[in-house]
Amino acid sequence: MSRILFINLIIVSLLFVVLELSLKFILNVKPLGISDGIINSNNPHIRFNFKRVKEGKIFGVSVYTDDDGFRVVENYSPKRNELKKVFFVGGSVTFGSGVKQEFTFSGLLNSKYKSLNIYNASVMGSDLGNNYSIIKEIIKKDNIDKIFINFSFDDIQKVKIENFDKNSKFKKENFFSLNELKEINLFKNINTYLRSRSVIYVYIKGFIFNTREYYYQNALDSYSYQKNIDIIDEVFEKIKKISNNNAEVIFIKIPYYYQVLEKNCKTSDAGEMKIIEKFKEYDFKFIDFKPVFCSQENKDKIYLNFDASHLSSFGHRIVAENLYRFLD
Repeated sequence: MSRILFINLIIVSLLFVVLELSLKFILNVKPLGISDGIINSNNPHIRFNFKRVKEGKIFGVSVYTDDDGFRVVENYSPKRNELKKVFFVGGSVTFGSGVKQEFTFSGLLNSKYKSLNIYNASVMGSDLGNNYSIIKEIIKKDNIDKIFINFSFDDIQKVKIENFDKNSKFKKENFFSLNELKEINLFKNINTYLRSRSVIYVYIKGFIFNTREYYYQNALDSYSYQKNIDIIDEVFEKIKKISNNNAEVIFIKIPYYYQVLEKNCKTSDAGEMKIIEKFKEYDFKFIDFKPVFCSQENKDKIYLNFDASHLSSFGHRIVAENLYRFLD
């Protein structure tokens, strides 16, 4: 009996390994972990990366930073400092979670333009307010030409899904089980451990809970709260002063996966309309990538598998190619 159990255990273990490797390398499903020693959360005024990171992974991909904490390629060799500087500021989408720096849109642009220093000045978990804090540090440098800020759809998300009002199109009960589980400390710890190590877990969780819609709807509902809109006004007023006195500021708006589905490409949700309204109100230049993504035949290819917002290397290449005209 013990021999049979042992053989069955070996077979199950082998099947698990085969499935894990298949999902990881064939379907390109990413673990969702962040190694310690990459993000410096000790400064209460700004969230940013540690300087000179040489080890650690985010979403299973090795991460490196330079003397300023900007994300760089492995074996990074800086260009001449007197060249004009272009910065990309944002959260995890701009950082390029799950993609090597050389294949992010900032990395692709830096390789293409030899006469420009193009920096990835992004950090996982950054929001609109933190992006402004990053910009305040950037403008201390010389030879700045442009600062691109990615306004991610969840950049003002301060309201939990449990607080959805009765007018929300996305009803809390649709995902009550996921929310209740996330409030249990034991589940939180298990979830954090498994999502950072097992792509099978990421795959099953994404399939069962439809996480792409979950995160989209959660972010969308934040635009129905005036205090969140006030955050945009407060930060935009500060950024406007910088754009009037220093480098040119250009916003980019990279949509969530759910926003570029065929049924959503011909309309704009309340959050999208509010963001564009604020861009125009403060007279900011902006680039909306929703029409670009909607024109793609295979939209799944733009994003990481089962991911609501993070771009694949293909998605980053699309963004880079559409930014050429702003840098030429």
